[in-house]
Amino acid sequence: MPGRTIETPAPSAAELVGRDAPWAVLREAMVSGGGRALWVSGQAGIGKTALLERAAAFADEHGTRVVRVTGTEAESPLAFAGLRQLLLPLRSFEAALPPAQRDALSKALELAGGDPPSTLILSSGVLGLLEAAALDRPLLLVVDDVQWIDASSAGVLGFVQRRTERLRMTVLCAARPDHPVMDGAHVLRLGPLTDADALRLLRQRHPELSPSTRRRVLQDAAGHPLALVELAPLYSAGIPPEPSQVPLPERLERVFGAQLRSLTPAARRILLITALAGSTGRSRALVLAALASGGRHATAEDWDAVLTSGLVAEGRVPGTLTFRHPLVRAALIDSTSPEDLRRAHGALAEVLSPDDDHHVIHLADSVAGPDDSIASALDEAARRTVRRGGDPEAATMLARAAELSTEPAERYRRLTEAAAAATRGGLTDLAARVIDGVDRDGLAPFHQVLHTHTLSYLRQNLSGDFRTPLALYPRALRTLATLPDTPSTTALREGLLFQVAFLAPYAGAPELWDDAAAELGRASELTRLCADLWRDPARTARHGADRLRAAVASLPADAEDEAAWHLLWSATAVESFGEFEELWSRIADRAPFVTSAFVDMCRISDGVVRGRWDHCLTLAEQGRASSEAHGMTLNLLSFRTLAVWVHGGRCDEAALSSVERSLGPWADGQAPRFVQQQITGARAWSALGRGDFETAYELAHSITPAGSLPQEAVQFQRSFLTLVEAAVRTGRRDRALRHVEAGRAASMATIGPYHAFVLAAAEAIAADETRFGQACAAAYAVPGSDRWPFELARVRLAHGAWLRRRRKPAEAVEQLLAAQALFARLGTEPWSRRAAEELRAAGYTPAGRWSDVPGAAALTAHEFRIAELAAKGWANKDIGTALGMSPRTVGGHLYRIFPKLGVASRAGLAEALRSAG
Repeated sequence: MPGRTIETPAPSAAELVGRDAPWAVLREAMVSGGGRALWVSGQAGIGKTALLERAAAFADEHGTRVVRVTGTEAESPLAFAGLRQLLLPLRSFEAALPPAQRDALSKALELAGGDPPSTLILSSGVLGLLEAAALDRPLLLVVDDVQWIDASSAGVLGFVQRRTERLRMTVLCAARPDHPVMDGAHVLRLGPLTDADALRLLRQRHPELSPSTRRRVLQDAAGHPLALVELAPLYSAGIPPEPSQVPLPERLERVFGAQLRSLTPAARRILLITALAGSTGRSRALVLAALASGGRHATAEDWDAVLTSGLVAEGRVPGTLTFRHPLVRAALIDSTSPEDLRRAHGALAEVLSPDDDHHVIHLADSVAGPDDSIASALDEAARRTVRRGGDPEAATMLARAAELSTEPAERYRRLTEAAAAATRGGLTDLAARVIDGVDRDGLAPFHQVLHTHTLSYLRQNLSGDFRTPLALYPRALRTLATLPDTPSTTALREGLLFQVAFLAPYAGAPELWDDAAAELGRASELTRLCADLWRDPARTARHGADRLRAAVASLPADAEDEAAWHLLWSATAVESFGEFEELWSRIADRAPFVTSAFVDMCRISDGVVRGRWDHCLTLAEQGRASSEAHGMTLNLLSFRTLAVWVHGGRCDEAALSSVERSLGPWADGQAPRFVQQQITGARAWSALGRGDFETAYELAHSITPAGSLPQEAVQFQRSFLTLVEAAVRTGRRDRALRHVEAGRAASMATIGPYHAFVLAAAEAIAADETRFGQACAAAYAVPGSDRWPFELARVRLAHGAWLRRRRKPAEAVEQLLAAQALFARLGTEPWSRRAAEELRAAGYTPAGRWSDVPGAAALTAHEFRIAELAAKGWANKDIGTALGMSPRTVGGHLYRIFPKLGVASRAGLAEALRSAG
């Protein structure tokens, strides 16, 4: 299928009146050598394409290779139709690609068969192709009408755009304002022209207008360039204007509609066939053949009438046409009767090859009622599309095939497969719409399981409903056990069991593990790992972090996308997300919204234990807003609740209450058990920080009773230290020791690094006075202890208080200063205040020691602490360990501290300290 190239006149100065500012940005991006992505956003007719054309002409004049992709409504249902336009002109550079990437490109172009191409390999192949072309000479990629690019191509283009900075390439896109902008782009928003620019444009294009007509056009066009050009001839001819309450794009459609009505029927049919045909049907030969197939021959005079109408222009390839503006095409289709539209689609289907997906789509649009033969053809086209990796487009084909089916069983099967493909492709609105039309009992066993899997996923994600999957999964698992082992069954089993690994702990339904036990025995190693880490962590998660590292190390690059959910959920279980940041970044970069949102949720969970609390709140708010825009209720509620740990650590009761009030369908005790335990755990943190130790104990005890680590407490590590600390504070040391012993019995230290440190910290807090210092030292010695600042600060606070009681004020101050610095970094004022109280009790008065030092007022509290420790002769490494930062960061602080105090060395700091007494 040939790529689409279109010929448009080079934009004149008149067409770019009033666009000097955006043009300057575009020009600078191209002159600078590429590495940028820019989007031009604005309503139809506002001048986006004119800017793109000028940029393309400028690039061509200066030796830059220009590659164009243009979205059309006719081709939006076809997987990789947009990508085809990009790839075909650059195929000479394919030799530079690895074989796997060349194979993926061939599959996307339908030049090779086999399994669906990996999203990662296909996207990397496109990027590699562009990189090879850009090495030859700079590249400008122009993508017009992005809103009509097929979803599969849009995903690949988004991957490329996020990596533009590494290439000698400028990506320039244009889209309607309601279309979401792909990540990584600078947006130029085009609005109406100013009054002065509108007048200048009108005088250039229509100098013949009388002053009164000019005023009417200016008033009604309201600065819209296309309206200024198109309304003027009508008003000059005395045609009454459309009512002002009619939206401007609709008024312009009516203007074009009036011009279309002036054409002969034959000329109009030529335009209609052209409008419906997409890139393959823009050749004169194909259009004329389609007309002839319907018994409607067109003459040379008819073709000339089309060309002289001003509604289309000749393309760059001889014999091709392009519409003057997309609104012409819209006006043409809107003003054509359904019967004539079906006849035109049928004529196109007649002349296209039966194995061409365009053929079957036109065939489906040529009938008004059910047709099983066409439904079967669409079904087969959808399967081909899935094999090429085009799930979104396959979903729309299957949904249409279901509409055309007369047999209920076939209709339900196709609707189920459409919903599954739409879910995989991120079209959740379509998936939810078609899945509701299925009678599950009318399906074969495999499709009953697929229906349950898809429906459950949609219900829990779109509305936060866990009752539906909990009710349906046991039966689905029993049915799954009866199915023969095939690749399709294996893939379905893996998906279903991941949902069990998420659903059972999240919703608090441990009975699901029993239902899934037989199928887990046949599952992949990665699925069994995920299940072990969440099923009963105190008994099944031993060596979890080690097993996860081994799984990641052995994972092929082309399997990362498929394994993403299992890996992310497993890493969250053992608090090891931060170990694999590069992997998560790759997955998020190329993933659809749902997966990238899950990555951000895991980042928040990881940020809680690693002390990145401000970043957690920022990510949570961004995720909440994005989830709300996508209509993903589960994500929205999850982003709200994940931040409760930060509020709890900062003892912000108002924020905790606000979160609980915002839970919507999860309010009044309806939240899943996982969420309820998060909120309870956060409130326990808050109570402990506020000194309400009895409440802290009761809350933590409600999650894990002292001495017990129940199966349903899947994040017991988050409340483990709180329970021990609150028990000691309330005179229940025996219960604290019992809880520590339960952690040892569960081999808690083998689950993961965070678990190991929490257990060591709890052993320290629960130790008696004679062993306290030794136990604290053991906790500090746990590898990576400085990665968990909140727990580390609490141990240092307790250690400092113990040293003060033992009349070792200098050592106590060191520990207390380290604790206070960590609490300050976390932004938890109540805990910082408790550290300050202990410091005062130890005789530490920083204000008296430093108040007379010149420049001391310019130091932050954090810099004060670093300066004091450095003045005592501490090495950067030791200061970093005490304050929870790297030696390099300590050095950077000292570099700024010295000039503030007017000293040049650590000796100068010590002298300043002595001088201040």
